[in-house]
Amino acid sequence: MESAQLLDILGNGNRRKILQLLASRPCYMSEIAERLDVGAKAILGHLLLLERAGLIEASVDEQRRKYFHITDNLRMEIFVSPYSFEIKTTTIAVSKHEKSAHAIADLKSLYSDIQELMQRRQEIMREYQEVQSGIAEAMGQSMDAIEEITEDSVEAEILYALLKSPMSKRALSMQLEIPEYVLEDYLSRMETKEMIKSDRTDRNNYSIG
Repeated sequence: MESAQLLDILGNGNRRKILQLLASRPCYMSEIAERLDVGAKAILGHLLLLERAGLIEASVDEQRRKYFHITDNLRMEIFVSPYSFEIKTTTIAVSKHEKSAHAIADLKSLYSDIQELMQRRQEIMREYQEVQSGIAEAMGQSMDAIEEITEDSVEAEILYALLKSPMSKRALSMQLEIPEYVLEDYLSRMETKEMIKSDRTDRNNYSIG
């Protein structure tokens, strides 16, 4: 599912509460309705939407009762800066574990593992923030350079899009919402000025010259 659609789904407070509840343990629909103090019909609608989005799954217990649980680990990153607005999602499959007869001993061991992993996550996030800060600074300098060498906003938008990765004329048209026939003149002129270059062997992708 597209990141924008996931944002719309997660924009609802009750759906976020459902996910927060299911993050602790699987639940029946009646339990969710009772905990959230929301009607069963409304809860069912939220559950079906979350299920279609692939965020949760339904299973059946021994009494043939349906319960819901979170499908996988989903990480969503929203990066907003003066030079960028990006939404990225990553899905990490959750491995299934067999129940152990040594629950207390396992719990102590797992607690230690969790603490260590959370500490590692904090360290990784600090490094990630440093990298993002560096990207934002470099993008700011790039935007200053783009303003100096471009003649209008369309040329600037094209160069900015190609900063991130080579793109075809069609992909540029879709991202910038500019008709291909309009872009064609710009791309030809910018290629003549050696601002960009095209790779005829790779579906006519354009990149910074």
